[in-house]
Amino acid sequence: MEYLKALASLGVWPAIYPLGASALAVVGGSAHRLRFHPLLALATGSAVATLLLMALAWAGAFVPVAIGLAGWAVLAAWCWRERAWTRIGPALAWLRLHARRHGRAASAAAAIVVAAFFLYAMYPKESLLGERDEGLYAQHALHLLRSGGSAIDLAAIGIAGDPGIEAIAQGKAPELPGLYPTGARWTFQFSAATPVWMAMLAAPLGPQGIFRFNALIGALNCVAFFVLARRLLPAGARAWAVPALAVFALQPAQVWVSRNSLSEPLCAWFLATGLYAASLGAARRSRRLGLLAGALIGMGCFVRIDAIVFALAAAAAALAAAALGRDARQPRAAAALAETALGCYLVAALAMGYFLACVQPYLIGLSELVVAAAVATVLCAFAARVAARASALRLGEAAAARLAWPAAAAVAALFVYALWIRPHLPPYALIESRLVPQLNGQRDYREASLSNVAAYLSWPVVLAAGLGAALAVRAMLARRLSPARAWVLAFLLVPTVVYLWRPMVSPDHIWAARRWLPAVFPAVIVLAAFAVAGLGRRLSRTGAQALAAALALALGGHLLWQQRDTLRLREDAGMLAQIGAIAAQLPSDRRSYVLGQPQLASALLNGFGVPAVQPPPETWNDPARFCPAHGECWVVHHPTVQPIAVAGAVAVADLPLRRLRRVTSVEPLAHGTYQEAGLWRVTRIAR
Repeated sequence: MEYLKALASLGVWPAIYPLGASALAVVGGSAHRLRFHPLLALATGSAVATLLLMALAWAGAFVPVAIGLAGWAVLAAWCWRERAWTRIGPALAWLRLHARRHGRAASAAAAIVVAAFFLYAMYPKESLLGERDEGLYAQHALHLLRSGGSAIDLAAIGIAGDPGIEAIAQGKAPELPGLYPTGARWTFQFSAATPVWMAMLAAPLGPQGIFRFNALIGALNCVAFFVLARRLLPAGARAWAVPALAVFALQPAQVWVSRNSLSEPLCAWFLATGLYAASLGAARRSRRLGLLAGALIGMGCFVRIDAIVFALAAAAAALAAAALGRDARQPRAAAALAETALGCYLVAALAMGYFLACVQPYLIGLSELVVAAAVATVLCAFAARVAARASALRLGEAAAARLAWPAAAAVAALFVYALWIRPHLPPYALIESRLVPQLNGQRDYREASLSNVAAYLSWPVVLAAGLGAALAVRAMLARRLSPARAWVLAFLLVPTVVYLWRPMVSPDHIWAARRWLPAVFPAVIVLAAFAVAGLGRRLSRTGAQALAAALALALGGHLLWQQRDTLRLREDAGMLAQIGAIAAQLPSDRRSYVLGQPQLASALLNGFGVPAVQPPPETWNDPARFCPAHGECWVVHHPTVQPIAVAGAVAVADLPLRRLRRVTSVEPLAHGTYQEAGLWRVTRIAR
């Protein structure tokens, strides 16, 4: 029976493509004609499925078997309607034609993606403790599998009214990591977009599927990045997309995040596919496809609340296009890109509504960022509208051409300043966070952001990116780029500048690189490829391909060598089983009390459904102050830090928690690993 349930729950995965193809058909126009496009169909289908799964999780109706059966039904209905078996022959013919035209590049890209997926999937980080965000996403996924909803019903679990719970609700005790005390039904801190997919992969594969979801998304991101990079590079210089892919797929932050249970990979997926769809929409002069592209970009806001900066990027790109007079020269392409910006605004607004309704404390904690980004977006969108209508506000072609070289020089000077001067000039910025107040007052090292990026991608790539940024600005002003390329490059510059200026994450590396994954790293790599394409435009096609292959091998080998001590590291291996062993010793029909380890209490409560409570800290030394007056009292504690020596106390089990972890440092990249080991005792007190 379990095998049948696993097979049934698998149905959601093959249903993504037909769901996306059907959605593209409904959109109509060019989107209808592209409904069989693999990348567009997968991206659109994953967006629609994400929203449906989030709605089910919010409603408490998240049942993987039923969802999978619905997926199988969608697949069967779509195959019958589209007569999918008749399209196998044309699809194979298209693949053979594509292999003849781009066989070498496609083979090299496939080899890089396969190697990257192996590194991602074989060495996952199995973290379940909520000391960092990845443990909270994993706990949320386990909670969905067990309860069928995102809300934590305290009464159903059996801990409503406990003094420890009441103390948290009244603000007299610290909150459990990643949980907001919102009445009788507590709320997880982050969006459910990533946990619902982790849960759907864990339903057929078991809990280990949670820790491998990002490996799958990481590989898809490699494909999306390669397709987008080829789209942005000049037609005769697309061989340079291969070394760009090697850097993207094998750089340390990409490898680490794709092994982790974080939300950045899913956000990056929607951004990359949305930008690709935007370029297609502009090329085909399709407003409907442009609107869909904007919706895909905006879906990143459902995954991560800080992705609201993508709406600002869309507004800034629209303003740049209007100010340079691109709208008047190619009005249909400009209209498609305007629809892209509109779609991004609308979906971003819906995403903020979701956070307001479902994760309100999180939205309030980041209200400063959200409000600032929203105000800047409105101002840029208004300015773009005015510039598009008033010719006097647009930069003429002759004036833009005169500014091309000075603007390029200014970009190069800014790059030099950010890379070599600003890191050494005080005063240095300090962290001020309402969400993580324990970091307040520390340096966030934003002054060294660009040089830190170089530590991940290598100095040659970052130096080439500086040159590429200058050349891209010059090409935009000189009107040597198509509207789609100019819009996408202008879009990428905004989140790159924002996240380099304000990383918004803890300053220790490799954690400090998280925010750079969706936009900064891809933008830097694309700009570097743009520069190399410009420098190598006089090479023959064969020479360019050979040099690109050599560059891919050299850069890929260098990046892997950088990670030699962590490349085969399974961080936190066995953590799920170790916490599960503690949970197995505790009763499921009465409360258990965890002393001095809120992360463990959160993992037991959310991950395994144990009615675990952390008593108020002032009561830890006296079990009589938190244990019930009658019956058994179960306590999880450290035997030496919080010893329990009272009448009726019996040690049930001593269970270890061993963690193999990588070294972190404010100086990237830190090397080496270390092991944490602790002993936790389960004690039963008879009263």
